[in-house]
Amino acid sequence: MAKPRALVVALAVTVLGGGCATTGATHTQSDRWISEAKAQGLDLQNPLVLTNDVRNRVHELVGYDGSEKARLMKLVRFVSDSPPDGLAFRYQTQQSLTAEQAYFARQGDCMSYANLFVALARLLDAEVRFVRITQLPVTWEAGGRFFESSHMAVAHGRETAWDRSLLVDFGNVHSAPWRFALYDDVSDEEAFVLFQNNVAVEKMLAGDVNTAESMLRFLRDHAPAVPEVHNNLALVLLQSGRAPEALTVLQAAVEKFPNFRPLYSNAVQAARRVGNEQLALALESKGKELLEDEPSWNFNEGMRSYQDRAYTAAAFRFEKALSADPDNVRLLAWSARAHLAAGDLRRGLEQVERIRGRPTSETRDTLLRDLRKEFPQIDVPGGAVLNVARPVAARAPTP
Repeated sequence: MAKPRALVVALAVTVLGGGCATTGATHTQSDRWISEAKAQGLDLQNPLVLTNDVRNRVHELVGYDGSEKARLMKLVRFVSDSPPDGLAFRYQTQQSLTAEQAYFARQGDCMSYANLFVALARLLDAEVRFVRITQLPVTWEAGGRFFESSHMAVAHGRETAWDRSLLVDFGNVHSAPWRFALYDDVSDEEAFVLFQNNVAVEKMLAGDVNTAESMLRFLRDHAPAVPEVHNNLALVLLQSGRAPEALTVLQAAVEKFPNFRPLYSNAVQAARRVGNEQLALALESKGKELLEDEPSWNFNEGMRSYQDRAYTAAAFRFEKALSADPDNVRLLAWSARAHLAAGDLRRGLEQVERIRGRPTSETRDTLLRDLRKEFPQIDVPGGAVLNVARPVAARAPTP
């Protein structure tokens, strides 16, 4: 998968992933947006809608037995297992579907999976919420353009109650506190906007630029706090040959969302298209300066490097993030993990000792247990550690 190595290598698009009834909590705001969009000639679909046939089928195959967590585990198996007892749901990039569409297509991206799982879980009276992993965005390339998506997943419970909590990420189930720490909660309304944003991007890629622009303008007007919408509206304008208008949108968005990386790439590109090289250089410099010392940016880059098994580079980025938040026990754990995986056992063990020096808590103890599983040598006395090779368990954990 190609990845941008500089802010201006490419345009950066941000996406994430009859007889009907919605499930779970009421979505008053989303329903109102759907009605308002319809009055303007836009067809925005409710991502959590399910027909009665689907509802009855899930009631029959999954049911209400057991605790909420037990029902959710049964639901994970139902979505993953092969027919006739399951959907055998498969990953398909660039395909954001409603819950109903995903059920019948049996495929889709992370947004499709999250829509389907949230709708079905709430149907079974299990309390769940959308979450997104913003520290490790998914990057992919199509037609010379780079796309970045904040990965969507589903959560039940909280990290402080690991025995009653669950994080479902495209069929992968986690409960460790450090896993939860990678994700941010997303309201149903924001998930609705992110879904429509993805659909608009798909329409843009399919050549329906006018509909994409109308959708993105509507979303920007009604959900101005979502940076992806501003970015993608500007990209539509750039593709339509309206670089000055796109630059205006992007400059305002950069001021409003100074830590949202794709905005800088597109703003620099727009400035160059209008012939303002001085502005392009200033935007590029500002973007690099702001992001280089921003903890979440460095954590993000560290996670990218760790997933690529570039452990030394990952350790460098985690250290930079730690310089702004030196007592963050989760950052310490990732720094230790990267140093140990890179073979820098001395520095890795120093970070482990810093974790041990933190006040006792469930999070601290869980992080130490996880590190011991991956790197048993952290408990080996002194010099014996130096002869231990990089462990197979140092493989990047799946977020």
